[in-house]
Amino acid sequence: MQPQRRHLDNEAFERQREDRTTPWLAVFVHDWCQPCETLLSRLASTPAGPIRDLAVGVVDVDREPALAERYGVKGTPTLILFIEGEPRLTRVGALSEAQLLQIGEESTRN
Repeated sequence: MQPQRRHLDNEAFERQREDRTTPWLAVFVHDWCQPCETLLSRLASTPAGPIRDLAVGVVDVDREPALAERYGVKGTPTLILFIEGEPRLTRVGALSEAQLLQIGEESTRN
């Protein structure tokens, strides 16, 4: 099963943050960013486990600069794990599969 990926504008992001009862990932990207595409591809191809169960919301920082600023996004890709509506873990860069799996494990600890 591939993670559910949605492109989020500010309104959809806030709705997801406030309403989602399970952990989810926000991935801040530029649409022209090759490391961003690498991360999204790697995220989609990770083996079964907690990371695969997380919903993924993609935020284009060119379209939503206020969201990027609010969450301190300085570079892309930036991945933020939200648990109970709050950012609990932030990672920057085209993370390895092992790093993504660690994030999945972290999502189950809370």
